Amino acid sequence: MIAAGAALVLANRGGHLPALPGDTLVIAALIAVMVAACVLIFLYLRRNYRRAKPVADQWQALAVMGELCPYGWQAQITLYGWGAPVPDDAPPSRVPLVELEWKQFAEESGRIAVARKVWAPTIGEALQSMIEDRRTDIALEQIEQAAAEDGDIWWNE
Repeated sequence: MIAAGAALVLANRGGHLPALPGDTLVIAALIAVMVAACVLIFLYLRRNYRRAKPVADQWQALAVMGELCPYGWQAQITLYGWGAPVPDDAPPSRVPLVELEWKQFAEESGRIAVARKVWAPTIGEALQSMIEDRRTDIALEQIEQAAAEDGDIWWNE
């Protein structure tokens, strides 16, 4: 350790130290270890910040929405068959559509806090859209709360 410190002092003063034959290999090995550590950190962070897994079935959707809506929620699914008349607000589609209307209830009993409608080609995709809508609402609520705490609410003026 003292020799390394002395070498650093001599190198900083313009002195010349002869390179040892293993120095290049040691430096290359340290660079390889640092690159490997960076790759592992990147993979760890990427995996942790990945999107939540999509719901696989109605039971998982029930559990997730139960967590996302602590005061209750309600959903109604309408399936439209081939050639069935669809509402005017339905998106254009070449396949039969699934309409999912959902409501989130507020803390006060029976008061509706949020009411939304999503369209999808399958029931599973409609359930996933409902959950993504609720997660987006939560993210926006957190942003608004953080802005209110910082006093940066310029859009309410």
